[in-house]
Amino acid sequence: MSSMKLTVAWILREFYIFLGFSWRDLSATIVPASIFTVGAMRSSNLSFPLLVSSYTLLFSWLISYVYFFNISNQITGLEEDRVNKPDRPIPSGMVTMEGAKLRWILALAAFLGVAVYEPILFPETICWVITAGFLSLTSAGNHWLGKNCIALTIGT
Repeated sequence: MSSMKLTVAWILREFYIFLGFSWRDLSATIVPASIFTVGAMRSSNLSFPLLVSSYTLLFSWLISYVYFFNISNQITGLEEDRVNKPDRPIPSGMVTMEGAKLRWILALAAFLGVAVYEPILFPETICWVITAGFLSLTSAGNHWLGKNCIALTIGT
């Protein structure tokens, strides 16, 4: 098989894995944020190329956040996912735990990298990383009060 075909196959597989981790959340994150952004851009005086590059940057930031956050939750919630959502990549065997952790590191690096590139996003990025850590790494993050009153309040 040619290297081009292998590359395309790898990209398609990673996209499929991304969807496996994230499809349930796209309509609650990427879609509304994109609609809001496009609406705000309509009243902007920025040139079209600058609008496109700004939206591309925002889209990259959102996608890397959703991927990082979902992988965090699915790594720490594997036992629950085996029962309630066995189609997800880790419990279904599509991805190993090691593969999920590698993707988590890469998604976090991309999320932080976009914020370093565009410093105006840095405070929100740090807030979301702390929130994800609280939800994934503490017992309070697994309690309804921690999820709904602390993390949801800080995160939004």
